[in-house]
Amino acid sequence: MEYKTKYKSIVFMGKIASGKGTQANAISSHFGGIIYSNGNKVRETAQLPTVFGKKIKEIYETGLLIPEWVASYWMTHAIVTQFTDERVIFEGVAKKPNEAELFHEIHEMIGRPYIVFNLDVSDEEVHARSAMRARDVVDNPKAVDTRLAEYQTYTTKSIEFFRDKGTLIDIDGSLDSKTVQEKIFRYLIN
Repeated sequence: MEYKTKYKSIVFMGKIASGKGTQANAISSHFGGIIYSNGNKVRETAQLPTVFGKKIKEIYETGLLIPEWVASYWMTHAIVTQFTDERVIFEGVAKKPNEAELFHEIHEMIGRPYIVFNLDVSDEEVHARSAMRARDVVDNPKAVDTRLAEYQTYTTKSIEFFRDKGTLIDIDGSLDSKTVQEKIFRYLIN
């Protein structure tokens, strides 16, 4: 841990393959903190041989966002129960407007300072990066298109909510990852 920041919660938002995970790892390495990813929770849950696990797998593989109540529960549990005193780097949370409002409300109530980085990349860049990484079934062109549609329908509204609250920073995610990291660090260093 080399740097200090006043933020207890750092959120990465953006389209699929915009670099959220890469930057979350960089923050954790240099500022310390736990990386919390709803995407990772979804992938873990999709492996469970339960009715819930199978349903989450079905939702995930089609590229749809998980139900709001699931995302909100996981996010809330992370903030108020699991990691109350630790820095948390959130990747892939508050994607729907009600989730964003809840995230803000919790942070306001408990006095936990947060910042949101929106890694902005074009749809063409998303398709190219998804094809290159081919991590799993959601990197196929059809699922990517579904995820981009979900982003436009929901996440753009969450981004606007955080922008209105003055907690959002837009970063050009099409730049190389080191340049993106340097830009983010400038906002975090106290």
